[in-house]
Amino acid sequence: MLARRLAGLLPELARRSALEATRVQSAAGLPLPRGLETRPAFRSPHHTATVAALIGGGTAAIRPGEISLAHRGVLFLDELGEFAPSVLDAMRQPLEEGVVRVSRAAGACTFPARFLLVAAMNPCPCGHAGRPDACRCSDNVRQRYLRRLSGPLLDRFDLRVQVQRPDPDQLLGGTRGESTAPVAERVAAARAKAADRGVATNAELAPDQLDLHAPITAEARRELRVRLRNGLLSGRGLHRVRCVALTLCDLDGGQDVIDAQRLHEALALRATVRALHAPATSA
Repeated sequence: MLARRLAGLLPELARRSALEATRVQSAAGLPLPRGLETRPAFRSPHHTATVAALIGGGTAAIRPGEISLAHRGVLFLDELGEFAPSVLDAMRQPLEEGVVRVSRAAGACTFPARFLLVAAMNPCPCGHAGRPDACRCSDNVRQRYLRRLSGPLLDRFDLRVQVQRPDPDQLLGGTRGESTAPVAERVAAARAKAADRGVATNAELAPDQLDLHAPITAEARRELRVRLRNGLLSGRGLHRVRCVALTLCDLDGGQDVIDAQRLHEALALRATVRALHAPATSA
């Protein structure tokens, strides 16, 4: 439910992105709107999807896959731990470059693939890890289940949140939170700031651009050095954390300076896979 709502928070596609999204739909043989496709897509393939279905390919004709159909939208992978490791690792290059190059004997095609990747998975195959006397999985089974997710792929997730099991009384009674409209306005304002920097989203900023648009305070820089030195953060993870910290500033309308507080907020949104073994404590 949360993943589906995310697409509704995104602003209308710019003309260039709308053209790209409409062309991908046409290449895939999907029904086209009367004009351009202006709303961000939401795609949710089944965990049995093949590499060709997710990345693109085919025999008679090369068609775009789910990652291209989700271009400038949301790709939701439910039951992430059930996807074949080869399928998941095939996304690493498109996630890095924003395009996917599909080569076959009949020719080669390049499709756009700049999307928001959202995923959900159980903490173990039976889904009850962390609940006393409920989990039926051995330690070896849980480790094998989590090893299906490679480190480079996990580094591409900007936010990793462990969701607590809902309280039945809360579900029946309903909850009241912030409506979609004001959140969508803040997202649109943050996207406008990114556009002023020459990109559609902050995730597309190169390291030198981050230095220009979002300098780091001395205290925050020392914190990053310690984490890099101790192996708690990779080079790729460092870039992702800085992008997330800048986006947090944009969403709050603050200055484009990454201080220690913003850095800690961004780091707090990252979690190791080992945390999935522990009982959920946050929502």
